[in-house]
Amino acid sequence: MLQWARKVRSADKGRNDCATHSDFCAIFVHQLDRLYSLALILNGDELRAEECLLAAFDSCVEGSLVFKGSAVAWSRRSVIKRAIRFILPSPSSPFLPDLAGNRCDSSSDQDASLKSVQELRSFDRFVFVMSVLERYSDRECALLLDCSCADVVAARIRAFQQIPRRVTEMYPGYGRGAQPCVVDADWLECG
Repeated sequence: MLQWARKVRSADKGRNDCATHSDFCAIFVHQLDRLYSLALILNGDELRAEECLLAAFDSCVEGSLVFKGSAVAWSRRSVIKRAIRFILPSPSSPFLPDLAGNRCDSSSDQDASLKSVQELRSFDRFVFVMSVLERYSDRECALLLDCSCADVVAARIRAFQQIPRRVTEMYPGYGRGAQPCVVDADWLECG
């Protein structure tokens, strides 16, 4: 009988370490700007970003058990996984420009980099956000995007080559006098 009581107590203790519905509600309230920004940059427009954010929230509160310490990272991962389901980025998909009418219009020079990331091919954009901004490994990106690690490396190289070019096209005076940006493809393969 004593052993059974210890097992029950230890099982209850383990459940307290898991994130609850209210924990995810608090995360989505406190991290709303960051999670929405992630959804916006991945989806390309505000309406899809909102749908993605709501779907990610639903999957978090209805999904599997997650430790409280990992709940924030799990929430971000849920946003990424939902965006992948919405957009279906693929290394073989042709470049289809997103509708610019629904995009968040920003006019400051600070937003030049954000605009240039949003204008990348969807696969390149996902790889850039996941591997550079979110620091996912190449293998993890490849697993989530259902592609090879070589596809991830190639997309990251393309993104790093296109972003500076697009910023200078949008803002001819941007970075004037600065050193030209040279991308070292060998360094980018180390992710």
